[in-house]
Amino acid sequence: MNTPQPKKSWHDSLPFPKHWLGYIAIKFIVLGLGIYLALRWKGVL
Repeated sequence: MNTPQPKKSWHDSLPFPKHWLGYIAIKFIVLGLGIYLALRWKGVL
């Protein structure tokens, strides 16, 4: 029979698994900058 494979963590598939927290931080910064620029462009801010 097949033995179940150990579950791999999602951050093990990243190019640099030890820096996964940095990836999340960069995503939030880019998302925040996009929202800021969109609100600025629409004249809300």
